[in-house]
Amino acid sequence: MSNLELNCKWHFAKQLGGREDGPNDPMQDNFKKTPYASLIRESIQNSLDVPLNSDQPVRVEFSISRIRAKEYSNFFELKKHIQGCMMHFPTNGDAKATYQPMLDYLNSLNEYDSLYYIKVSDFNTIGMNYIKGDTSCPFYAFVRAAGVSSKNDVTAGGSYGYGKAAYFYISPLRTIFVSTQTKDGRHFFEGVSSLCTHEMEGDNDLRVSVGYYDNNEGEPVTNPQYIPARFQRDEPGTDIYLIGIDASDKKSIYSEMIEAVLRNFWLAIEKKKLEVTINDVDINCENLPLLMEQYFPDELDTVRRERAYNPRPYWEAVHYAGSDAHHIIMEEYLPTVGRVNFYALKNKNATDKVLYMRSPLMLVKARRTQSSNGFFGVFICEDRNGNEILRKTENPAHNEWSPSNWNEKGKTVPQGKAAIDEINNYIITVMEQMFSNRQSSVQQIQGLEDILYIPTAVEDDDEFENESLVGDVIDQKDEEGNSISTDVVNTAPNPVVEKPAIGKVMITDSVENNQKRNSEGGHLSGHGTRKKKTRGGGGLSSKRIEGHYGDSDDGVQGTMLTEVPVRYRSFAQVVKGQIVHNLIIHSDFDIPNGRIDLVIGGEQSDEIVAIKSCHPLGTIEANSISNLHIQKGKNVLNIVFADNMKHAVKLDAYELK
Repeated sequence: MSNLELNCKWHFAKQLGGREDGPNDPMQDNFKKTPYASLIRESIQNSLDVPLNSDQPVRVEFSISRIRAKEYSNFFELKKHIQGCMMHFPTNGDAKATYQPMLDYLNSLNEYDSLYYIKVSDFNTIGMNYIKGDTSCPFYAFVRAAGVSSKNDVTAGGSYGYGKAAYFYISPLRTIFVSTQTKDGRHFFEGVSSLCTHEMEGDNDLRVSVGYYDNNEGEPVTNPQYIPARFQRDEPGTDIYLIGIDASDKKSIYSEMIEAVLRNFWLAIEKKKLEVTINDVDINCENLPLLMEQYFPDELDTVRRERAYNPRPYWEAVHYAGSDAHHIIMEEYLPTVGRVNFYALKNKNATDKVLYMRSPLMLVKARRTQSSNGFFGVFICEDRNGNEILRKTENPAHNEWSPSNWNEKGKTVPQGKAAIDEINNYIITVMEQMFSNRQSSVQQIQGLEDILYIPTAVEDDDEFENESLVGDVIDQKDEEGNSISTDVVNTAPNPVVEKPAIGKVMITDSVENNQKRNSEGGHLSGHGTRKKKTRGGGGLSSKRIEGHYGDSDDGVQGTMLTEVPVRYRSFAQVVKGQIVHNLIIHSDFDIPNGRIDLVIGGEQSDEIVAIKSCHPLGTIEANSISNLHIQKGKNVLNIVFADNMKHAVKLDAYELK
């Protein structure tokens, strides 16, 4: 039988003193929740950073294949090193939890079984060069070092030091093979396994945590004739093999990968910078519209979790930019970050979320504003200097821009904060430009509501015809504590209006009245007549809260609360230097003794702000107003918060019994 391994074997050097590496590695938590999506994000980002020909798209392929155990017997010597990890840490729970499954898996394979792997291949890239002793070489940074980046290009999206962890933690054996060909035809191959400091049976010396699989005495194979045929490259680029995966559900793996490509790299594909193949699915600019519709059939993005957002409306904002009044494109030169672009899709049901990207054209973050104008936005900075600044403000996972991430000599670099503040202020400016009429008097122009959502005055607010989600404030605050989306000139007399939402008033009433309300209110299903999906089914009907409330800030001893759903919206305006929130409540029932609790959208979660005054009068305690008479139909409350700031108000309400 031919020697398919070409005598490659494992080399774990002796541990000659110094620090030992234990079995616990907290970095794996960054990847274990969405392993294949993490692989997509990290691997494609690395490939986009090193194009061979910038005029042609980088191509990345993902596939699942296998090798026969009997054909790679030297590889399975890894079992001895895994066993040695548990020998060296016999009472360590992390060691047993990490390495026992590896050992069980390898022991379960007989010589005729297959060992599966994911292969990641890129094309139109420069490959990874290696020169022994040169720590600036990409192959050294990726294969033979930890926490080292070889990227000098200011547009680079990531760092091999952090991103390569995604490869190791997807492999159940924490083992990968790397084969690369440089643009000048040089070849390098090596396998690498990342374990922990360990001992070998019958050997008095400890072994280091990282071992290499090659036939060159622990150094990369440089002669293509000595690289096993399965792992040879025939053109510039890199192949990475993630060894030992569970391939029992390939369909699920491929699906997660495709969705991750569409979420993170749709703009690079749209701009013809990238093409991706996953199994037999090609993702390129030609079939991107079809795939967006197939994998994201909903036209709106209503998901709060960033990793699960719907990219379709943002792609449409770019793809159809300038085609009509709904699809907006703006270009501006900002003093710090340079030339930027902003795309927007206006939709009255949109959640006012903005995606942020820079030169790699990969999603960095998705953030909702506190506004409710009705748009999906995309901010892009491709300026070379701006990219360098923003790259330095990114965290290791490359999913945020924060001034605190850019430190020199123990101090935050002011330029980072200036850049982020500049971007935040720019987002405010483009919103004001897109929806400038909302800051002025109401214009009753027939047909204009099809283009923009026009708020009505309080006295004309008898009907709610638009649906919206009220988003949490996630954006940065300015020095005065205002969210970027609520930084409205205090002297402006006109209101900033929120779209309607569903709230509830808690009431105390008899079982008979409660049942009557259920029967009368069951038909309600949203702000208008259009049907709306709800979790658990059902419409807007009252329900009783189980149990009694004791003496506390949340209730009164011996009282029962019943929820009554209402529709509401709020807007803030400046009246004689004081910010007044007008809370408009529409109820289908008369509520003689109601209580409402008001919370505001905070940066990380909902927050409580004390109420200073309310008209009509009610009993105020902290953020609650009780003893309210909510009439059937429209009710208007004028509320002043203690901090005298504008807020996105959310309503929880009760009636005491």
